[in-house]
Amino acid sequence: MICQRCHRNIHKYNTCNYCKRQICINCVKSSRRVSKVVRLVICKDDWSKLSARKAFKSTTKES
Repeated sequence: MICQRCHRNIHKYNTCNYCKRQICINCVKSSRRVSKVVRLVICKDDWSKLSARKAFKSTTKES
């Protein structure tokens, strides 16, 4: 499989929740676990977009 951001060969990937690309570990800027099942991942490209970064930081644990 190939990373859709840096085009390296990868075995394990994460999916960015904001651009829906499959990215490698090196392209992940930040990730956090919102609940036991939900994990948010943001790539380095979306981190520079303020609207995506604001959505990532403002997501809280929902009850």
